[in-house]
Amino acid sequence: MELLREHESISSVLLVGGTHGNELTGIHLVQHWKKQKIENKFNHFRLDYLIANLSAIDANKRYIDHDLNRCFKLLDLEDHSLKSNEQLRAKQINNKFGPKGNSKVDFIIDLHTSTTNMQTNIVLTRIDAFHLQLAAYLKQRLPNVVITSESELMEDHHFLESIAGKGVLIEVGPIPQGSVEYPCFETTEKTVLTCLEFIEMSKQHTIDDLPDELEIMSYHSKIYFPTDEIGNITASVHPDLVGKAYPQLVRGDRLFKSFDGGDVFYQGDDTYCAFINEAAYYDQKIAMCLCRSKKYSLSSCKVIDFK
Repeated sequence: MELLREHESISSVLLVGGTHGNELTGIHLVQHWKKQKIENKFNHFRLDYLIANLSAIDANKRYIDHDLNRCFKLLDLEDHSLKSNEQLRAKQINNKFGPKGNSKVDFIIDLHTSTTNMQTNIVLTRIDAFHLQLAAYLKQRLPNVVITSESELMEDHHFLESIAGKGVLIEVGPIPQGSVEYPCFETTEKTVLTCLEFIEMSKQHTIDDLPDELEIMSYHSKIYFPTDEIGNITASVHPDLVGKAYPQLVRGDRLFKSFDGGDVFYQGDDTYCAFINEAAYYDQKIAMCLCRSKKYSLSSCKVIDFK
């Protein structure tokens, strides 16, 4: 498969850890790479580093006032009345590495972890030839890679990596918040190295063994916890689902276990689940996210099958 000439435009890469202050894997990976001067190993692009949310890291919290990874919409970056800790930090990051839409950085890799069984999750916010080929390369060369897409959720994305014209979010789990485990660190490091390998190789020659098709789990909605009249959660995610990686959900499946012992059943259309019982989403009472399986053609960049 012939790689697009746009791959050659990547001359600078930014590796980000600590967008969420209690996801420690990316923080320690960035610190380790910076100390070891890993950037000197790459000849065809410049590698920079960013520890994103220092205040939240010091507090060992996901965020102080607002989720930093929801603060990068253009309208928010340009709104000077938004002055919370994370809103100001987003503007600082955008000023240094952006501005969004005309950034100084060509490609951003943002490192995350999940408390749920997300395996090695590559999150795309853009569907085009470059990102499909990168995703296919990662899935081909690494175990347990699942590609998900948030490209259809919003036109102007709010993720930090959206500052650059190209980028991915890497999310590995399960791992508890506020902790480091070497298998998660190692998986994250290998995934980043494979991303950078793709960029290096694509700037030198054609990668000709990519598959013709790629499955992507595309997010479309969320399911919230049942609550009482004052907003207290009244059920847990059903044990049938906890710990599962992207299980299919069909009408009549057990969805929640209420605190009185009864089952709550799913009544929607067939779908798949992700972020099942994610600890970080309890503040919004989100029990899980829903996605559809879409098969893309790498040559046309169009959906050729979905379910």
